[in-house]
Amino acid sequence: MGKTVRTAEQIRDELQNRVAKIAADVPGALRVRIPLPERCPPDASGRNWNIVPLNDLGANCAHHVQKAIEDMRTEFVLPD
Repeated sequence: MGKTVRTAEQIRDELQNRVAKIAADVPGALRVRIPLPERCPPDASGRNWNIVPLNDLGANCAHHVQKAIEDMRTEFVLPD
């Protein structure tokens, strides 16, 4: 299955939507500041970007947000 090409803004917006859904179950998730994804060399799976949330997250929230990021890295790529 191919990956969907999205701009950095589209990826950030989608992650913000997913974090908002997480927030219903994980207090503090809405306080996560999501920056634009940063391009990186493609790995063996073709993932060519990553995001590091900009504020300190509690352990429960950080796990859920990082999982959402990893899922999205599998789904979406930045354009060349």
